[in-house]
Amino acid sequence: MFIPKSFSVPKKTDMNNMYFLVPITTQDVMEDWLVLTNNAETIFKTRGGRSRKEWPFVCSLEENYKDLAWLELSAEYKQLFSFIIRKKSNLKYVGCVYIYPIDLFYPEKKGKFDVDFSFWITKKEFDKGNYEMIFELLYMWLIHTWPFKKERIYLRNKLIPKKIAQ
Repeated sequence: MFIPKSFSVPKKTDMNNMYFLVPITTQDVMEDWLVLTNNAETIFKTRGGRSRKEWPFVCSLEENYKDLAWLELSAEYKQLFSFIIRKKSNLKYVGCVYIYPIDLFYPEKKGKFDVDFSFWITKKEFDKGNYEMIFELLYMWLIHTWPFKKERIYLRNKLIPKKIAQ
């Protein structure tokens, strides 16, 4: 089991005076798809991906709906989790967080890690210089709220702040 059955998954999390997190659902499909496709370059630069010929560069609305349905259903069964990062001031969708079991995409890392953690933010938030701050907020939330040991979390993002990488 990825997390204990008794663990209460956060429904809404205030990150600071600027952001909050909510679980992603199929109701978010159009907004998610627009944010995803309009920020593909920044997502690829920060979170990574296999190539520029794949997600997030090539993602239809239908594929995105299927992905969100999978994320939503998997979260119901406590198999993996995904959250939208929203600005408190205007409720704008500014990023997405992923908490997966390590063996979903990296089975070869299972001996060393339990959790595959990653996120992305929009180009606008990145250009404002908020990437490191958001990374640190999310990482602290993950190690203090969730039932994971810090040393067993695999940080998938390409850009990892020095404070956290040490």
